[in-house]
This record gives sequence, C-alpha cells and structure tokens, in this order.
Amino acid sequence: MHASKERILLVDDEPQVLVALEDLLGDDFSVLKTASPEEALLIVEREHGIAVVVSDQRMPRMSGDELLARLASTSDARKILVTAFADLSAVIRAVNDGKIFAYVTKPWNADDLVLKVRKAAEHFRMAQELARERRLLDSILNSLGEGIVAADRDGKCLLFNAQAEKILGRGPFDVAPEAWARHYGVFASDRAQPLSALANPLLRAMNGEVVPDVEAFVRNERVPGSVVTISGTPLGGGHDDVHGGVAVLRDVTQQRDLETQLRQSQKMDAIGRLAGGVAHDFNNLLVVIQSYAEMMREDLPAESASARDDLDEVLAATRRAAALTKQLLAFSRSEPVQPVDLQLADVVSGIEKMLRRIIGEDIELFIELSPQRGLVRADPGQIDQVILNLAVNARDAMPNGGQITIATQNVTLDAEDVDANPRLEPGEFVMLAVTDNGTGMDAETQRRIFEPFFTTKEVGKGTGLGLATVYGIVQQSGGQIRVYSELERGTSFKLYFPRIDEVANASAPRAPTAATVRATGTILLVEDDSAVRQVAARILRGRGYDVLEARHPAEAREVCRKHGAAIHLLLTDVIMPECTGPQLALELTARQPDMRVIYMSGYPGGAAARAGVLDRNAVYLEKPFSPKVLLERVREAFSVDA
Repeated sequence: MHASKERILLVDDEPQVLVALEDLLGDDFSVLKTASPEEALLIVEREHGIAVVVSDQRMPRMSGDELLARLASTSDARKILVTAFADLSAVIRAVNDGKIFAYVTKPWNADDLVLKVRKAAEHFRMAQELARERRLLDSILNSLGEGIVAADRDGKCLLFNAQAEKILGRGPFDVAPEAWARHYGVFASDRAQPLSALANPLLRAMNGEVVPDVEAFVRNERVPGSVVTISGTPLGGGHDDVHGGVAVLRDVTQQRDLETQLRQSQKMDAIGRLAGGVAHDFNNLLVVIQSYAEMMREDLPAESASARDDLDEVLAATRRAAALTKQLLAFSRSEPVQPVDLQLADVVSGIEKMLRRIIGEDIELFIELSPQRGLVRADPGQIDQVILNLAVNARDAMPNGGQITIATQNVTLDAEDVDANPRLEPGEFVMLAVTDNGTGMDAETQRRIFEPFFTTKEVGKGTGLGLATVYGIVQQSGGQIRVYSELERGTSFKLYFPRIDEVANASAPRAPTAATVRATGTILLVEDDSAVRQVAARILRGRGYDVLEARHPAEAREVCRKHGAAIHLLLTDVIMPECTGPQLALELTARQPDMRVIYMSGYPGGAAARAGVLDRNAVYLEKPFSPKVLLERVREAFSVDA
C-alpha cells in the first residue's frame, strides 16, 4: 500500500502555466489548482492539510506575496512564490522575514522547482509531526497530578503545565528567576518568609544541582494556603552542560492533614487509655476515702457537730473527685451508657431553660431545630452533658457578650463531603451544631482542644476536661465531630450522630420478683486492690454478712472449692489479673448455679457491661461507691429470684 500523496495548491492567472506546473508536479503530489487568488483563499479554508501553496507573484487584483501573507494566519502550508526578476528584491525580503518558504524565478528550472516543492512538503510534514508530538506531550503533562515547571538558564519559562497553575494559582511566570517564589507566594515551611534563592529548588536546578523534595507553603490571592513539595532537576547533561532546570511540584496538603489527624488520633487514643487507667485507680482510692469517712461520720456522737462538718467536707470533695473521674471515663469511652432512641431536638428543648440561666443575660441564645427530626441512639444524660459543655465553652469565649446558636438537622454526608473533611465518613446523620461569635481559636489550639487537661482559661477557671468529655461521648455514641473556627470570628462545633430508621424495640428489664431480703449470708469478695477489699469487707461484716476474701481469681477458685454451697453471693471486680470478673463468675456459677453475682469496677460498666459481656440484668456496682450503695446492691442481688 502506497502512502497518500501530499496535497499542494497551484495559483496562477495563466491557465497554460497551471497545466505546465501540474504536469511537472503531479507525479509526486496531489495537485489542486486555481487561476483566482480569491478562490485560493476559499480552497485553503475548505481543504485542510494542504502542504504547499505555489503562487505566481504578478496576478490581477491580488499579488502573490499579498495572497501568501493572508494565508499565513489561516494555514500552516509552506509558501513558494514564482516571480520574475523585476520583483526579486521584494520576494527575497519576504523570504528573509519568514513570510514565505522559498521562491522560484521565471523561467523556472524544472529540477529546481520540483526540489524546492519537495523540501517545502517535507518541512510541512516535519512541522506537523512535531506539532502532534507537542500536543501529545502537553496532554501527558497536563494530565499529571504533579505540577511541572521548566526554565532555561536565563529564567525564561519553557514549560508550565495545568497542574502547576492549579497549585501555584497563576500561569507561566515572566519575572526574574530570583523573584518567582515571591511572585507565586511560595513560602518556606515555617510560612514566615518567601522561599529564599538558596532554598529554591528551581533556581538550584538551573545551576546544575539535583534537589530532593523541599517542603514549602503556597499562599496568594488565588490559593488560600496549601502545603507542597518541590524537587529540582537540571536540564541537560552534567554540571558543565546545563541548559536550565525543571521543578516538580506536588500538593500534599490532604496527605499532611491525614498524617496529622492520624497522629492526633493515635495520641488521643493513648491519652484515653491513660485517662481510663488513671480513673480506675483513682476510683479505688475514692472508695476507701468515701467509705471510711462515712463510717467515721456514723460512729460520731451527736455532740461532735464540728467533726461531722469536717467529714461532710471530705465527702463533698470525694463526690467532686468522682465527677472528674466520670469525665475522664467519658473521654476514654469507658463511661457506662444507657442508650435509647431519641431525637436530639427534644434533648435541646429539654435543656434550653437551664442553658439560658447558665450563659447569662449578656449572651443571646438562638435555638434552630429542623422539622425533620431523625432518631439517634444515645444516652440522653450524656447528650445533655455535651450540649452543656459546648454552651459553657462558647459563653467563656464571649466575655463581652455575643450569640450562641444551637441547631439540629438531618444531613447526608456523601463522598464529596468526606473528601473535603477526611475525619468524616459518608452516611445518614443527625447533626447537632453549637456556634458562637466569640474569640475563636488558632490552628494550634484547635489541634489540642480535645486533650484532657488542656485549657486556655486562667488557672482555676477550667479543668480542661469539658471538650475531652464531649469528644469521648461523641466517639462512644458512634458519632463524628468537626470543628470550624477563626480568630475573632467565632467557633462552630458540628457533631454528627448516626441516624437510625426505626425505633428499636427496647426490651424491658426483667422486674425482680418478690423475695425475702436476706439479713445474713455468705459473700465471696474478689478484689485485687487490698484497700478496697478491706473496706468493703468491713462494711459487709458490719451489717451481719459473712465475708470470704480473695485477692485474685485463682484464690477465689480455691475458696469456692472449700466452701461450695455455703457461698450465696459473688462480689467481684470486673478488671483483674488472670481473667475478668464475668469470666470468673461464669466459671463459679457453673459449679454453684444458685450463687448470685455483683460486678464492680472503676470502669463503671463501660464496654464489658454494654457489649454483651455482662448479662443485661446483672447487678452492677460503680466505683467509687458509698457503704449505703454497696449494701443496697447486695440486698438487691439477694432479692432477685434465681
């Protein structure tokens, strides 16, 4: 198969000349011809891909050079003028100016004419192939996720792809190489000063240096702020043969955000575990303090009013300490919850009056509850606490007054929302938003607000547990949280709770059957903390119970083997060495089916009680407990019919 011939256009007002030219060139080319310059313009416009236009210089109404000049703006065809010697000087100037490819004088030399037309056609083919390769290269470069910028040794921009313009917010530069970083708003990683010439990867590459990724920050009127990495590579051979430099820019803003969020999540999880452990040990201490204080108070004679008042202060401090541990446990997701199907709007309405009293008269409270009220599954008491903590924080951010808006709304988060906010997951949610127009927070504060004990308030005016508690409750409820804040403009906390379609059929707890409460009985007390074990045993013995003590599960098994059916009740800690309290209870009640069980823990009910480890109707004793509560739980356990 032969390749198709290149097409050429012959223009001459003398028909016999056109025939002669066609005879001469027809073997090598596909020939189009016309005697009219005006028609030549129409042919070129209609017939794309004409490689060469051969035109006579002297024609009525339009000269050859005028025709070819008009074609220059509409066609890439190479142009050849056929001219007499009288017009030769003007034609030569046109060649030198690049307006035409070549000229042929009359009478022409046939071989010379054919050779020049062949060269013109070859030149056209090469230009077309180069243009195709350039378009392909541009397409490839513009489809890359990286920005590509190239400059010669003088700083002239050679290449600037679409992604580079997107990253930098501006098109190809026309500034001195030393000033391009300032021109595009490219800052050093500390974001304080524009990238210096010494640190600029493009300039270093133009000087022959290979530069690995340099992290920088881009900020200008079109790009509000993004983190980029820039690498540089010299154009050319070695250092002695460098023609310029190439910079590759990558927008790593989202990657850095994800890395920061991962580190923050890991940090928060570690702090949560620490907080839970601290709260567990602290609750054991509070059990001892509270129990001995209450027993001492009961043993005081009536005339010891001063000593009784002192012990009341001790007990009040104990209760305040217990409240702090509850906040820690909420943060660590170990707080026991009693989730029900509820509408967040109802919770907001129920707490509205209290909020208005708390925030004060100098702050306006707006409640915006959407009529579409989806259901969520959460502990209403915990939601109260979340709203209260956020409202108090908002109030404290507006010392001179302001506005707080609390809103609820059904929302759907799709893939686009999640891409914009990597902390979120797609799905159906009910959003609870608390917004203020207070002082706002900077980026560093926003990164730390959920850490326990972190606070920007003055000493004595905040524990640093309020937002930590909010974080723990939202996480424990399966929700997600997003914070928006700007200095001097305010803050908005948006909490997303999974929306449920139906009200779950809550199974009513089994009502205890009537039974005679035992005045006496034998209790196996299993607790690895000796101080807690001793005070609990003293309380129980003081009310007439026989108490067998075990420091750990292995010792409990041995005691059970010795006393068997004489044991009526197992009172065991949930978290112990060797095995958990529920595992021990399962083992011992398999031998003694009539044995009642009470579970106690410094993690009050937490995951074990609500994740199916404990039976729904199990009796649970939350630390720290008072002697009165301990005795009530024991009587309750004895009153349940086995």
